[in-house]
Amino acid sequence: MKFVQIMEFTGSTEEALDSINNYIAIAGAETTVEKATICEDRDNPGHLLQIIEFDSYENAMINNDLEVTKRASEEDTSNFGEVQFKNLNVVQTFDLQ
Repeated sequence: MKFVQIMEFTGSTEEALDSINNYIAIAGAETTVEKATICEDRDNPGHLLQIIEFDSYENAMINNDLEVTKRASEEDTSNFGEVQFKNLNVVQTFDLQ
């Protein structure tokens, strides 16, 4: 079952983009992340959501245990303060276009 992790935090979009690009460059093929999307709340600038998609919950947990992910998490906390996580099993997706 597909699995999505949503990270919610405060910061600038530039910092968030730098952070995910740095993670991608360092993690390379080691990561099990399939897709990452960064969103900014249109009604609350600086309120960011990062949507991370995995093939499964198990792959997400493998990714969480990677040393590169642990370091990135520490850096995110240092740069953005408290990061809230939502862990979601994907029941169904619908492509409408």
